This record gives sequence, C-alpha cells and structure tokens, in this order.
Amino acid sequence: MGVDLNCAQLLIRAKTNGASFERMATLGRQELHASRPDLLSILRRNNYHPSAQCQSKLLDPTTVYAEDFFTLLGAKEIVAIDASDYEGAQVIHDMNEPIPDDLKSSFDLFLDGGTLEHVFDFPTASMNCMRTVRPGGRFVSFTMANNFSGHGFYQFSPELFFRLLSGKNGYSVETCIEWEAVHGARFYQVPDPASLGTRIELTSRTGTYLFVQARRIGDISAGYTPRQSDYVEQWEASQAVQKIGTSDSAGVSRNRFRAFLKKSRVLHSGVLNAREWARSKGPLRRWMIKTEYRRRLLHRNSRAYMRTLEEIRVRL
Repeated sequence: MGVDLNCAQLLIRAKTNGASFERMATLGRQELHASRPDLLSILRRNNYHPSAQCQSKLLDPTTVYAEDFFTLLGAKEIVAIDASDYEGAQVIHDMNEPIPDDLKSSFDLFLDGGTLEHVFDFPTASMNCMRTVRPGGRFVSFTMANNFSGHGFYQFSPELFFRLLSGKNGYSVETCIEWEAVHGARFYQVPDPASLGTRIELTSRTGTYLFVQARRIGDISAGYTPRQSDYVEQWEASQAVQKIGTSDSAGVSRNRFRAFLKKSRVLHSGVLNAREWARSKGPLRRWMIKTEYRRRLLHRNSRAYMRTLEEIRVRL
C-alpha cells in the first residue's frame, strides 16, 4: 500500500478539483513508491514548489512514507489506521470490526491506498472508511480491478463503488478512473453504468487499477444494501409492466428484451444453440473471439463509454 506516480497525479488532481487534505486519515500508513525526481517534476508542473528542506526529504532514499507529499497537498494532520502498530500507525483498529464513535465524521479526507482488497469483511471495512469522513469531505480509494488474482481477497469493479457510494448511502461519486499498468497508457474516466443503462465490462492485457473519489453529502444508511444497476432496471421495468397489465411492445429496451428472452426457454435455447454453432466453426470462431477481444480491450476504449483524460498519462 502506498503512493506511486499515478496515485500522486490523481491526488494532485483531486486537490485541484476541491478536495481538502487538511485533516486526513489513511488506511494503513502509506509508503512513497514513486520515483522521487519524477515526483518532484510532476509537482512543479502542477505549480507545487517544495522548499529545499522538503525536496531534500523527498529525495532521501531513507524516506519511506508519504507524509511529506501529503503535507504539500495541504495536510496538517495525518492519522494512519491499521490493525497493527508495526508501521507506526496512530490508531490501532481491525477494520473487520465497526469503528469507535470518536473516529466518525472526523476527517476531511479518508485515503485507502490499496488496503480494502486485503480486508476480509469488505462491507464492514468500506462502511468504516465512509463513516470517518465529515459531511462535505472525501473518500478516496486506489484499488485493484483486472488481472490481480492472488494479490488480495478481492478485485473490484466500478459498479461496486457507484452503488456503494450512492446518494441513498450518503455519498456522491465525483470521479472514477481506470488505467492499465503500462507506461504511457491513458487514464479513462468511467461513467456510472446506471446512467448508461448497461454494464461496462472490461478485459485487459495487464493489471488494471481503479481510482474512486466520492464526496459525503448526507447520512450513511445502516440498512442500505447495494444492488447492481442493470438488475434494478429490469426489476423496475417488470413491475411497471405488471402494474399497467400490458406488454411494453411499443418500445422494449435492450435490457427488457434480454429479461424476456431469458424467461422464454425456447427462444433462449435457440439463441444459445446458434451461438454454440457459430463458435464451433473454425474461421468464424476465430473471428468472433478476435472481435470480442478487441471490443473489450481497455486501451481501445470500447464503445466510447469511457472518456480519456488527456492532461495526464500513466507513469511507471
């Protein structure tokens, strides 16, 4: 867990866009993994001019942790929360258990720099993080998306965070960004799947990271359960049809048609058989696989769902 050049760029961007780092908490003490000369170059390009003393500390190879970087972003108090004190955390707490009341609504910003995927009870741990943030403050997470099987307990999708950090649960997602671990690759702004009415499914050749920034706008609900947006849409459409007592033949959406198809065993079986026949034919099968692979590649920005962030590039 820690801050590399990509995390640094996105945290600077968060600061530029209004996030306050004045009183911040981190999930585990954050190490500084970035190339120090490159980090100083990024800071200068963004109009941060560290003092000679700060530059010396950042360039010192014995400087392990990221507190000096956070200070440049305006942090005046930094509290690390961890299950152990082996890295010098100020608060010792197992995030599998609910946090004490004195930590609730206490911080301007809470940073998960790559720890949530290692905590078994993710629902409890994520709600703990959310509860530490004061109204108007930010919850920020850097975590794993694709191709990190074995790194931790979990890999996450944007859908999870859009549903977890929703208005019904006291939050609003301000930005969700995904990128591949390839030098010079693009950062992609990921929209809320609910706003598109469809899933955003991705595959990638390399490891893919996820950055989420959300603002606390209200009370966190103790009884809230996130539900995947496309299923909710199907359920609501089905209930609406049942209420009016007629079929929606005038304008059946793609998701409604899929739901209808799944209910019809004959049609569903026919579609599956046709797919299986196509996949069994050599040249056609290879063409289908190649087309699907290209369609889903992250760096190709499939179907233009995701907008590239032109001002920054992935750094390794």
